[in-house]
Amino acid sequence: MKKPLSLVIVLIALATFLSVAWRESDASVQTGKSKGGGVVASYKQHCAKCHADDGKGIESLQPPDFTDGKWQADNTDKMIADGIRNGKGVMPGFKETMSPAQVNSMVKFVRAFGPKAAKSEKK
Repeated sequence: MKKPLSLVIVLIALATFLSVAWRESDASVQTGKSKGGGVVASYKQHCAKCHADDGKGIESLQPPDFTDGKWQADNTDKMIADGIRNGKGVMPGFKETMSPAQVNSMVKFVRAFGPKAAKSEKK
């Protein structure tokens, strides 16, 4: 009788551990936080000063408006990544500050500011 009870206790403990770990990883993806603070923290630290929290940019500094559909369409992921790595105009480059994976995450983050595609209506 001890073995089945022990097995049940171990399975409950394992299920609890997995549940907690899953919730923490899900929350970290939603908030953009992970080891090192994630892309949201990195954007706030390095980019928001000029590009603003909403991606529209500080008008007097004239950075690109990430929410503009034309800007999004005219710039490839490679162009955005190159700008992040090497800088552009008065913007400094971050190749010494960000890893290639962080640059790729930042490109996706910048893309997320773009207009959402219109949902097609079901007929």
